[in-house]
Amino acid sequence: MNETQNNDIVEALRRETQQLIDKMLEREEAEKQTFRKYLVNGFDMLCSTTDEMDYLLSPLLPRVGVAALVGSSDSGKSTLLRSLAMAVASGAKRYLGFELHPKHHSAIYISTEDDATAIGALMQRQLEELCTPKEAYATLDFIFDTDNLIENLEAMLEDKPRDLVIVDAFADLYTGPLNENNRVRSFLNNFSQLAVKYNTLVIFLHHTGKRTESLAPSKHNAIGSQGFEAKMRLLMELRPDPMRHDIRHLCVVKGNYLPSEYKHDSFELRFTPSLNFEATGERVPFSMLKERNEERDERAEQARAMRDEGMSYRQIAEELGYKTPSAVHRLLKQD
Repeated sequence: MNETQNNDIVEALRRETQQLIDKMLEREEAEKQTFRKYLVNGFDMLCSTTDEMDYLLSPLLPRVGVAALVGSSDSGKSTLLRSLAMAVASGAKRYLGFELHPKHHSAIYISTEDDATAIGALMQRQLEELCTPKEAYATLDFIFDTDNLIENLEAMLEDKPRDLVIVDAFADLYTGPLNENNRVRSFLNNFSQLAVKYNTLVIFLHHTGKRTESLAPSKHNAIGSQGFEAKMRLLMELRPDPMRHDIRHLCVVKGNYLPSEYKHDSFELRFTPSLNFEATGERVPFSMLKERNEERDERAEQARAMRDEGMSYRQIAEELGYKTPSAVHRLLKQD
């Protein structure tokens, strides 16, 4: 074998070795990229964010994540969430007294209980009072067929960004045992991942237990496992007023990012004949939203005695731990 042949063999071996090295380096880089997409560097995160949270409905609803509204049957849960979606799509500046900050003015409402005809009629009734044109809701889409929901929902979010996705109702889509934490969390995680990936908020409608009306609003009132409430960034309960048929109470029962002032008194809402909600501006302690019981009777008796002694409603409120005199007025009026 001459020198030229030896050189050719050496060169071929060198090229083959280099190719193997290049492939190994490519594999290593691909593996690194796979790991990197799951990592968020702390320094980069701090440099790219502010010290304030980003809200869809300030300061109640975060812009991204999963949240839930729970309540008893016929409390108006679907109407409230549909009205929120309508407000987002129509460009409203406020909803229920809170500032609304949609980026895309677009929402999706997933309905498992009503069809297009029923919801169309309900919206038409609402518009008679809202006085907004039908064209304002061109960016509000509804899903009634829930087959392959996750895949179809992702395709819609990929096609067009949305501020909000409403899921009405959780129990109709999740078919497993409600008390199995791992299965519940796994189901919700599909929606949580979509929320993060497409920078949107997903709100689930769910129900409370039959006997929770006798209890104060709480995150524990939702039917099913602790896995449901644990997955939620925000959990709200909609509670009918014990005495006034046209009043509802929006109660924040979980929201770790919210100050405590939001989580002990309800936001009082008036449910209008045209199926719209409007804030009254009043706050009511959760303890007053239970069905009549011995504790309320005792508090009313104390308040009545203080009033007979000449104390003002403000003085009675301070004595009994209520934040406003109007709360005392309602206590005595309902007694």
